[in-house]
Amino acid sequence: MRIARITLGLLLSLSGLVAAVAGAFAAFWLVGPDNTISTPGRELTSRGLAVVTAPALLDRHGPTLHVSASGDKPLFVGVGRDLDVRDYLSGAAHTQLVRFDPPGTFGTQEVRGASAKLTPPGELDWWVAQSAAGSQSVNWPIQDGLYDVVVMNADGTPAVGGQITFGIEVHRLFGICLLVLGAGVLVLALGLTLMLRRRRVVVADTIEIPVIKSDRIPVLVSTAPVARENTPAYRVSPFAPDRVSPFAPSADEPTPTPAEPAAVKAAIESASQSAATAAAEAGLAGAATVGAMVDAATGAAAPAASTAGPVAGRAAAGRGAPVRPVAARAAQGRPAVPAAPMFMSAAAVARAKAPVLIGAGAAQQYAEPARPTYNEPAEEPTARPAYKEAVEEAGDEVASEPVPLAVSPEFVKSDEAVRRTAALLASGALLLTATSCSLVPPKNTLTAADSRPAVTLADAQAVVQRYNQLNNQANRTRDAKLAATIEGNPTLAQTQAGFLIGRKLDAAGKEVSKPFSYTDPEIGAPQFTSYPMRFVVSSGVSDAPDNRQLGVWQRASAGSPWLLTHSVYPPKAVELPAVDGLRTPQGADLEQLQGQPEAVAKDLAAYLSGGKNAPQSKLFTPSPALTQMLDLRGKSKAADTAEPYIASVTDTFAPSGKPLTFITASGDALVFLSLTEQYLQRVEPGSNAYWTSGEATAFSSMVKYTQTLHQDYLHQVALVIPVKSSGDAVQVLSIDPQLVGAGGA
Repeated sequence: MRIARITLGLLLSLSGLVAAVAGAFAAFWLVGPDNTISTPGRELTSRGLAVVTAPALLDRHGPTLHVSASGDKPLFVGVGRDLDVRDYLSGAAHTQLVRFDPPGTFGTQEVRGASAKLTPPGELDWWVAQSAAGSQSVNWPIQDGLYDVVVMNADGTPAVGGQITFGIEVHRLFGICLLVLGAGVLVLALGLTLMLRRRRVVVADTIEIPVIKSDRIPVLVSTAPVARENTPAYRVSPFAPDRVSPFAPSADEPTPTPAEPAAVKAAIESASQSAATAAAEAGLAGAATVGAMVDAATGAAAPAASTAGPVAGRAAAGRGAPVRPVAARAAQGRPAVPAAPMFMSAAAVARAKAPVLIGAGAAQQYAEPARPTYNEPAEEPTARPAYKEAVEEAGDEVASEPVPLAVSPEFVKSDEAVRRTAALLASGALLLTATSCSLVPPKNTLTAADSRPAVTLADAQAVVQRYNQLNNQANRTRDAKLAATIEGNPTLAQTQAGFLIGRKLDAAGKEVSKPFSYTDPEIGAPQFTSYPMRFVVSSGVSDAPDNRQLGVWQRASAGSPWLLTHSVYPPKAVELPAVDGLRTPQGADLEQLQGQPEAVAKDLAAYLSGGKNAPQSKLFTPSPALTQMLDLRGKSKAADTAEPYIASVTDTFAPSGKPLTFITASGDALVFLSLTEQYLQRVEPGSNAYWTSGEATAFSSMVKYTQTLHQDYLHQVALVIPVKSSGDAVQVLSIDPQLVGAGGA
C-alpha cells in the first residue's frame, strides 16, 4: 500500500502543479480582472474599402466582443448582420479575415471589386453595434446568428489601415481561473501529503518492571520440580515461569529427592555470605573460587533439598534460573552444563515478528504475579496473563492461517483514505467541469440564411422624422434633387411633376406648399432575407386631419437610404388594416386570396377604363376618391367631345410596375400598385389644337398639334384583397392621381 500511496501522491502532485500553473497563468497574464481575453494589436490594412471578418469567426454567442482600432484616418468600427454587410460591400474591393490562429494571427483573403466611395457607414441604421462619434471601438454581446465585424474609413473612402485589437469578455472567467489555481494548490498539497507521510507505528502499552535492589549476589541453585504425576522434572525461566527451559532434563533422567525448605535456605545463606566475603577479599579475580564455593554449598544442600518438597522448589523457581548441581551431574557421569535462562522461545520470537500484531490493539499490560519468598509456598497461576493469550492466539493464527490482505487493518485504513481522496477529487473535478462548461459559449444555431425585420421601431420613426424635415425643405424650394434623397418612384415621379407644374404656374413662389408632417406613425416591418427591404407606415397628416397617410418605405440595398416609394391618403372614414404583424407573402398565402395581385391590377385598370358600368366593377368596392375620379372623367369626356375640333376622346388605364404585397395578420393582402392613365383627344381633320392654360402647359405650351392631344397621369393605389373564404370584394382604400406629362401629335 505504501507504493500505491506514493504513486497516487505523485500523480496528484503533478496534476495539481499543472492546474496551479495553468490557473495562475490564465488569471494573471491571459485574462485579468476584467474577464477579457485580448489579442495583441495587429496591423491590418486593405487596399479596398473595408476590413471585414467572415461569419465563421463569430460562430459562438454569449460573451461580449471588444474591438478597437486606431489609424492615421478616422476609422469606423461596426458589427452588422452578414446579409447587410454582404450586400453593402457587394461589388466593392475589401479584405476579409477568414481564419484566426492564437494568439494574434489572422488569415486574410482579398476580394476584388470597385474602389468607388461607399455611403458613409455612420449614416446607415442596420448596424447592431457601432462606434460612437469620436470613438474607434465597439463593445457588443455576441448574438446567435451570422454577424460580421467591419473596420473602414469613416467617410467610406478606400485604403483602410490601422492597429486592430479583438477581445472576448467571458463572465466570471477571472474567478474561475482563481478557482482552478486554488484547486491546483489543494491537489498539490494532498499529493505531497500522500507521498511524504510516514506510517505511524503503534506502540503497545507496556509496564515498568521494578528493579529489585539487593546487596546480595544472586546465585543459581538447583531446585526441585513440582511434584506431578508422570511428569518429568523441568527447568523454568525467571522471565517466563510457564516456559520450559531447553535444558530441562529428559524423562529418563532420575528425579532428585526434594530437600527440606530450612536446609535449602541455610545453604543459600551460607553460600551468599561466603561469596560476599570472597568477593571482598579477592575482587573479581576470585570469581572462580566463588563459583567453587557455590558448587560446594549447593552440593552440600542437595540431600536436604531433596526432602524439602514441592514448595521449596517452587520458591526457588521464582528467584532465578535453576541449574543442575555439578556433583549430581558428575555422579551420573554427565558433564557439568550450567543452566541458561531463556527469555523467549523460537515460536514466541516468530509470533512477535508477525505483522498482524502491529496496530492490532492487543493488550500488552498484565498483572505481574507476586514473587514468592523462599519460605512461602508459591501459588499456582490460575490463568495466563492477557498479553500472553493475545500473543499466543495471534501467533497461532499467523502460524495456522495467514490473514488476507483485504481484511488487514492497515489495508482497510489505506483503502478508506484512497476512497476519501477519490471522492474529494471527483467532487472537485465535477465542480470545475460544471463551472467550465457553463463558461464555454454555445455554438450558433442560426447558421442558415439569416432573416431580420426590415427595420426596428426606433429606426423607422427616425426615418419618418427625417422625411418630414427634408420633405418640407424640398417643397419650400421645389428642389427635385433633395426630394430624390428621400423618395423613390412612383412617389418621386409624382413629386417632381408637381414641382415642375408649381414652377410653371407659380413662378414667383407665392403658393409654396405649407409645411406638414406625418404624425403618430404605426410601423409594420416584415422579415426579409435579402434586399430590397420594405416597411409600411400608417400615420396621420398634420395639415389634413380628415385623412391618413399610408406609405411604403424601401431600401434597395444595404448602402442606400430609406426612400418613400408609395404614398396614398385615404380618408379616415375608410377602415385601414392593421400594419402590425405584416409579413411577406408565401405561395400558400397567395393561393388563399380572392385574386392574385397582378390579376387584380389588370381588372382595376379595366374597371377604370370602362367606367362605372364596366363588367369588372362588381369585383371592387370603390373608395370615395375613386368614385369621384370616375365622375370627373365622365364629365370631361362629354365636355371635350362637344368641342368642334375634337373628334373623339378615350381614357385608358394600365398597370405600371409590379404590385407590392404584404400579408396582414388576418390573412388578407395589403397591395400597393400604380396605374398609368392616358387621356387622349383626337383632333378633327384640318384642325389643330394646343394647350393654352392649366397644368398641361408645364409640359407643352402653345405647341399646335393636328392629330392628337394627350394628358398622362400616374395613379398610386392601395387596396385590400380578401381571402376566398370571406366572399368579399376587393376594397380600394385610396387612389391618388398626378399629372406627369402632356403633349400631342
